[in-house]
Amino acid sequence: MLILQSPRSSLVLSMVAALGLLPATAAVAGTTAGTAAVAPAISWEACTGLPVPAAGLDCGKLTVPLDYGNSRAGTVDVAVIRAKATGTRTGSLVMNFGGGGNGVIKLAAGHQMYAALREHYDLVSFDPRGSGGTSPLTCASGAVADRLFTVNPGVRNPADRKAFLRATADFVRTCEKEGGGILPHAGMGDTARDMDGLRAALGENKLNYYGMSLGSVLGGVYATLHPQRVGRMVLDAGLNPRQSVVEVVKQLTRTSQLGYERFLAWCVRKGCDLGKDTKEVNGAIEGLVERLKSKPLKGGDRPLGASAAIAALQAVVGGEPYWQELEARLAQAIKGDGDPLLKLADAMTGRQDGTYPLFGVFGSAPYNSAVYCRDRDRPAVRDLPRVEAELTRISPIFGQLSPMTAFLIPTCAQWPVPVDPEGRTVGHTGPAPIVVISSEQDTAAPTKEAASLSRQLTNGVLVTYGGDLHGAYPAGGPCISGIVEDYMVTGKVPAKGTSCPAT
Repeated sequence: MLILQSPRSSLVLSMVAALGLLPATAAVAGTTAGTAAVAPAISWEACTGLPVPAAGLDCGKLTVPLDYGNSRAGTVDVAVIRAKATGTRTGSLVMNFGGGGNGVIKLAAGHQMYAALREHYDLVSFDPRGSGGTSPLTCASGAVADRLFTVNPGVRNPADRKAFLRATADFVRTCEKEGGGILPHAGMGDTARDMDGLRAALGENKLNYYGMSLGSVLGGVYATLHPQRVGRMVLDAGLNPRQSVVEVVKQLTRTSQLGYERFLAWCVRKGCDLGKDTKEVNGAIEGLVERLKSKPLKGGDRPLGASAAIAALQAVVGGEPYWQELEARLAQAIKGDGDPLLKLADAMTGRQDGTYPLFGVFGSAPYNSAVYCRDRDRPAVRDLPRVEAELTRISPIFGQLSPMTAFLIPTCAQWPVPVDPEGRTVGHTGPAPIVVISSEQDTAAPTKEAASLSRQLTNGVLVTYGGDLHGAYPAGGPCISGIVEDYMVTGKVPAKGTSCPAT
């Protein structure tokens, strides 16, 4: 499941090894709902055990309440990471990079991109509860996840519906069993309180924050719960927190379909082994997926079925660098050899040696489910055939309910804790302006949704970028970089209606 991350980075990062252990340190934060006590400084140590280089970075733990309304419920250790300022330090900048959590690895892997901000700030990130090194949900690992990828996608056929719902129910039960009581406390509200505890532990009176994609929603919820503690805040690839689970999946399905249509056009343009025009290429691929529902192909240690093939096809969103390989492996599967396409599916899902590491694309599914299913309006099981029909009108392949593309819908329909609207409620009333950035061609985070987030913040300032980046800063070029860095470093607020051209 690819939830609101840069598609290309998701494909690459899904192949990274599982998250290693972080050093054990301690700090105390948080006492009552909506507040966080002043915390002692985090005891920082050199980062060790991460699957990406982390030389010169510091790691630690922040201990926060599991349940901010019940001090007897126990605690959660939040994994944190810091890249210390390289110039004259003005404070700390907390960063959240969106879907899947795992801020520790993401900052370790990408802190060089934010060198201009690091001159002035300690860059700090964390693993939100349920992800990475913070009470991780491991319910997508091993046999439970493998079973999901061997049952057929879709719920319109009664037999397929029964098998698929049984497999997703097993996933949900495993999440509940292994979650350590965190599922009722994994929404954006409690994560925002954790972030306020982090602010206090860093010794900051106000939170300076950069949040991308799902991290933009976290920033909005934080600003609502703690309006007087907002410092300089930038919300990139802004999302509308009021979207339902179905609306979120529709948006992602459109993104996948657009990537697929571009792949078809590219394949024909260069001379495609799959067909002479886009209709023929599409027919060959759709035909393969349908055949795999009744006749899986042999694929190494296990068969290649339709769900795994759809997972492999998600490589279309990675762009042209991945299309040559995808085309070749599809051609081999059509000829009867399923192993190459199955290996691509494993790369896309993050499967390694029969497990699904927490930093793989599907390995992040438990965290995404815990957040979306807790915070957003969700469908009932009886609604699933109708919802799938709506999705397949958007994309016949990716609209099918499957573990990789539309997994939130059947998962949330069976989620064991009630919805809490706190995690989708944004209504900032504090004095600080908040900059919201939207790429106009980003189908995963459309400008209309970023504009909605900006309006909900009441003093939000919307900046648009003409390209299709999911997260315009810093890759969007000097215009966007200048706006973000001027605001973060000097406090200069961009004028309303500011727009930057695509680079």
